[in-house]
Amino acid sequence: MKTICVLAGAAMLTACQNDASGLALSAPSLPARYATAAKMPAGRQRDLRDWWQTFSDPVLSGLVVRSLGQNLTIVQAKQQLVAARTMARTSRTLFMPTADVSGTANAGTGSTKSQELLRRPVQLNLEVGWELGLFGLSENTQRAAKASADMVAEDVEAARIAVAAEIASAYVRLRALQEREAIARASLALIERDGKLAAVKYRSGLAAASDAEESRISLGDAKAEQARFQMQIDITLQQIATLLGTTQIDASLQHTKPQPVARLDPVTGRPADLLRARPDVRRAELATVRAAADIGIAQADLYPKLRLSGIVGVGGPSNGSPFGILGGPSVQIPVFDQGRRRDVVAARQAQFDEAVAAYRQTVLVAYEEASSALRAWSAVHATTRQLNANLASAQKMRSATTVLEREGLSDGSKSIGSAMRVLAQRKQLADAQEAEALALITFYKAIGGASPLTTSTQDAAPTRQRKG
Repeated sequence: MKTICVLAGAAMLTACQNDASGLALSAPSLPARYATAAKMPAGRQRDLRDWWQTFSDPVLSGLVVRSLGQNLTIVQAKQQLVAARTMARTSRTLFMPTADVSGTANAGTGSTKSQELLRRPVQLNLEVGWELGLFGLSENTQRAAKASADMVAEDVEAARIAVAAEIASAYVRLRALQEREAIARASLALIERDGKLAAVKYRSGLAAASDAEESRISLGDAKAEQARFQMQIDITLQQIATLLGTTQIDASLQHTKPQPVARLDPVTGRPADLLRARPDVRRAELATVRAAADIGIAQADLYPKLRLSGIVGVGGPSNGSPFGILGGPSVQIPVFDQGRRRDVVAARQAQFDEAVAAYRQTVLVAYEEASSALRAWSAVHATTRQLNANLASAQKMRSATTVLEREGLSDGSKSIGSAMRVLAQRKQLADAQEAEALALITFYKAIGGASPLTTSTQDAAPTRQRKG
């Protein structure tokens, strides 16, 4: 009857939870929409998980997909997630009954047989134990473990987003460098042609020696610039190979292709919704959940602990019988510990407050990054449009000078000059298109590169109420 009473009391205590109310989480207020972002027409809200598709570049899309499957940083993060989820499953068994089999064999030189329990010659025991996770200890231990595993899952997502952004940025730089190298090569040909023309003029007495010398200097500078661009191309190709988890450079990337240009404007929407898609924001939110659970674990330590244990043995544990059963409850009641346990509770509360502040700071930093990237994109996007117009004008001027040269109404120097102006405009446009694409990639990375979530921040707030 005593055993039944103890078990009934344990069941009632297990249903009770320690009070940790007031642990609410609220996000900082954010503007209704990002600054400088134009409203998008109805029905154009897009799923951002494949944001790189906005560039309409199959080579870029293929590289991103390959990197997500091959990148070794992602592989490491996935294995860390496997370990974290395994440990989270283990936490569910910490406060469940356990059973162990043990055996002992003793021998001595004396002839007298001892009846002491631990001195019997041979024992085979089945030991059963059950530590009850009372006062919310079991629930909060599982909650903390699950939050930890979910945080590692967010680390995996953060790695995927970072790798996708890195390889997209490397690809954008590669195409920009290839365009610059092609421009440098074309400039080199024009400078060589201009140098030959300057030499003819010098021999004819129509130009000074300094003009020919200046052409030789410009030729040397153009060769050095082309070599520098080629070196940077090789470095970028190796960076892409590393992101793909290999040392082998993809030979197909060595062929020059047009620079990637986004076909759509950046997606706009409520910053609070978009930033909830960021793994670091979700991770910071989960950190508050784990910190709240840690408070519950520390509070449970203020209350008594109950453990049920028993032994079923052959050769013990009963005297006078080869087979016996021994068991019962044990209670640990905290009486006086110099305030250590309450200090732990206070420390866990401070850690929860710190986690809430870290969460709010993460949201603010996320908004700053996304807003700054969007501003940068808006500015360079306008510059790109202007440079496209300038290039079109320069090409018209070049066509006019080409006609004049063909008709014998102008010498080759004017045609070379107009061609050099076109190349200069192309170089400025290449720089602007690279900056625009990189700003767009930064923006998509800043908003998490995933579809906006529909759940509110309060849905995941770490609140607990008394039950039972």
